[in-house]
Amino acid sequence: MEIKVFEIAESVQEEPLKPIDIQNIKKVFNKIFSPQNTDHLKIDCYANENSILNQYQDDRENFNMDKFAEELKLAELKNDGTRNKQITKGNLFIKKESNRLVLLKLENIEVIDKENNYEMRTSFSTESNYYKGCILGNDLNSVTIIDKNKSVAKYWRESFLNLSLNRDEYQNSKELIQLLKDDQLFTQSLKAKENFQEIKNQTENYIFQRDSFDKAIFADILRSENLIESKDLNEIYSDKSKELDSEFSISKRAIKEDYNKTIYVSEDTKIYTENYAKLYKRQGIEYKDGKIILSVDDDLICELPGELIDGD
Repeated sequence: MEIKVFEIAESVQEEPLKPIDIQNIKKVFNKIFSPQNTDHLKIDCYANENSILNQYQDDRENFNMDKFAEELKLAELKNDGTRNKQITKGNLFIKKESNRLVLLKLENIEVIDKENNYEMRTSFSTESNYYKGCILGNDLNSVTIIDKNKSVAKYWRESFLNLSLNRDEYQNSKELIQLLKDDQLFTQSLKAKENFQEIKNQTENYIFQRDSFDKAIFADILRSENLIESKDLNEIYSDKSKELDSEFSISKRAIKEDYNKTIYVSEDTKIYTENYAKLYKRQGIEYKDGKIILSVDDDLICELPGELIDGD
């Protein structure tokens, strides 16, 4: 196993590591890349022809790891060659194993005590937005990218690693939801319609109630509801939406991730829902006279605590 650390700023600097440093850095990798860590976005990609991962795969034994750091530095520059200040500086951690390569960028290096042999501080948490990663096994067509943000940074996936998405139901669903939330799923002409909010609401309802999304079928539904008139899908869906498959299964996991909500009632009480938008739309929650009122489905009443049912 080989571990390296590079500081990525205006220049690249490799950090000298002691054996104790390496042991502590292994713990960081284990914590972030643990299968039990579900705090981050994870997507499946494939390496394009000019990807640096292709270069690495061609000659794993002799590949100079410094090239990863240099390539990342270039990806963080603007077109004029100056550093993009919107991209957070950080350190690139590399772990090379016999059958796996793991790349990790920590954007908040303060959570690790470099002066104390890279020990994780008590403030270290995988719930914070400060890391990006990449896992390569033996298959360039199955590269895993992780990002603690809601979407994978373009500079990380495209500019640095030159990867394209392997689309599955989860990735299609995530992008569909994001396009809808950003008002980029439909064309400008539909966005200009007075009933556009109703079109969005109908789209959300469709996503919540169906097992699959089909562009043609949903367009027919919008027409049947007299929300649109056009039969040409190019006049309905935006150019950006063409990256979506025309038909795909809807991922319940994606819905849960994007529509969950935690409502804090007091210091020791909170309400969690996996689909707040659906709950609110069906009037399953309301606030009145300092109280939150929730509607309970009939078939779940028997699962309520007995004291609530008895009214004691």
